Amino acid sequence: MSESVTGQSIRMSLDTSTIAIGEPTVLRIQADRDLEEGSGTFTWPVWQDTVPGGLEILQLLPEDTLAIETSEGNSAIRIQRAYEVTAWDSGYRVIPPIRLGWNADTLESNPLLIHVLLAPPGEPGQVAAHADIRRVSWTWQERAWRWLPWMLALAAVIGLAIWIAKRLKNRPADEVQAPQKEMPLEPAHIVALRELERIEQEAIWKQGQTKAHHAAVSQVIRTYFERRFHYPAMERSTDEIRSGLSHLPLRASEKELILELLTLTDLVKFAKWNPQQSDHIRVVEQGVRFVELTTNASENQES
Repeated sequence: MSESVTGQSIRMSLDTSTIAIGEPTVLRIQADRDLEEGSGTFTWPVWQDTVPGGLEILQLLPEDTLAIETSEGNSAIRIQRAYEVTAWDSGYRVIPPIRLGWNADTLESNPLLIHVLLAPPGEPGQVAAHADIRRVSWTWQERAWRWLPWMLALAAVIGLAIWIAKRLKNRPADEVQAPQKEMPLEPAHIVALRELERIEQEAIWKQGQTKAHHAAVSQVIRTYFERRFHYPAMERSTDEIRSGLSHLPLRASEKELILELLTLTDLVKFAKWNPQQSDHIRVVEQGVRFVELTTNASENQES
């Protein structure tokens, strides 16, 4: 979440947050200046070969300056700097928030998480290409052994189905009960808000269970998101959810809110980032805010 000072703001983003070792991506930093909030200049950090977080700078891309309109309808100037970067160690890498000076104030950007994958081995001194697909011929004995567990499982399922059918057919009429009416599920927003309140009250991060605290918030929000928008959020990574948001009825502020929340929980779960006390509280507050913003009157009709 970008911090703002009297109408000025800064935000950091990556063209892609998953790369192979040595593969380039672009890190973008945009600073917005509201023309109606006074004059001033930004003071940019000076980086030589690396950016905070250990990514290597391959080249500095041309700077862009754009005229934009703020959410309040004011005229603003956007200055965007871009760096082509890469990484040479695999795993999750954290790009911490960067700070820009604005006159006597300091602006802080959002943090980022990048996943660096191992590349397959290749010729010495060369980047390896994808391996060729190899065709394998199986003998009929090998095919039979391969399919035997599946055939046995299928036979067991069929046998169980026949046994159940016979039991039901021979069941006395007085034992047959009318099917019970299935109780409707609680609305997704009621369940999510109750769980977030429980997480806030338990505050297990105070006992050192930081990762469990953030994982619990992530699970509650993903479950709510799945029920509310019928989108399989529990089966998707944050990057996959980011790609699917364009097809969902969400406003830009709501998209930014859930992506920031999930990125923060990812930083704790996967990158072993050590958040501050305010981050533990903020992630719950952001979850409550997202649920409240996206709740509507038709929630009771959810499955």
